[in-house]
Amino acid sequence: MISVYYFVLLAVVLPVLSVGQTASPRPIPTNLRVESDLVLINALVTDPRGRPIIGLDASQFHLFEDGREQTIKSCSSEDVPVSIGLVLDSSGSMGDKIELLKNAASQFVKAANPADEYFIVQFQARPRIAVPFTTDADRLLGFINGLEAGGSTALFDALHLAANEMRRARYPRKAMLIVTDGMDNHSRNTERATKRLIAEVDFPMYGIDVWQPQRSGNRYAIQRQDPATLDTLLPPSGGRVFAVRDLKSLVATTQLISEEIRYEYVLGYAPSIHQNDGKTHHVKVSLNHSTGRKFKISHRSGYQAPVQ
Repeated sequence: MISVYYFVLLAVVLPVLSVGQTASPRPIPTNLRVESDLVLINALVTDPRGRPIIGLDASQFHLFEDGREQTIKSCSSEDVPVSIGLVLDSSGSMGDKIELLKNAASQFVKAANPADEYFIVQFQARPRIAVPFTTDADRLLGFINGLEAGGSTALFDALHLAANEMRRARYPRKAMLIVTDGMDNHSRNTERATKRLIAEVDFPMYGIDVWQPQRSGNRYAIQRQDPATLDTLLPPSGGRVFAVRDLKSLVATTQLISEEIRYEYVLGYAPSIHQNDGKTHHVKVSLNHSTGRKFKISHRSGYQAPVQ
């Protein structure tokens, strides 16, 4: 039976230890259908020091959907290409932080695998797709290095645009990185609507928060405290937020995010009660007691099923 093939990208919220050609245009897929009823769950296991645990097999995991234990039919931890969205804030409030943003985005691109594909959404008063999906790192770096700050901040609109662009992704494994100081003052979309959007995406959204105390002379930098907008938005996606205030911690942070995207187990199962009902289904992944006594596995709490 042909059914909708749906993915759930579950990412860890703990730190881990570090270890072209332009892509051709492609249509936006409305539904991806294959001869399978498998649901794919991505998860990452770490030790108490945050280092990834590798070498586990399906027998060492337990997976529950809506309280019912499921039979895990496949378990892999391959390092495969990733489709990645970069959402970059070049608004006026970023004026004294634009070099930090450029360095963060550049370091992240340089840490990529050659087969990874990226797109860039840049935003000020309006978001735009500055670079569509490409594997050309030089093109990406060239745009990033030319960024200049100015104008208002439409962070929420940028996240909506980027989530829609991710529908063009070539690879099933996907992720997004947002670099901003966290302030929104010009979006048409509300924070509430953006939270709903993020709760439904099937990929982790990471954030680098480059907020700094207000400096005199920057009329855009009106906030006196870190608005922590990313901290309230992104964790439900399975990603997490890093506060970066200087170049010293930047390289380690971008490398860590890159590795978190890749050090994942992919668990496949066919729901014991097959439901293409469009509803949210809750997922829980755990380890055998003997395996997981000192290990941590973190993941997203559920997914929205497709409609038949």
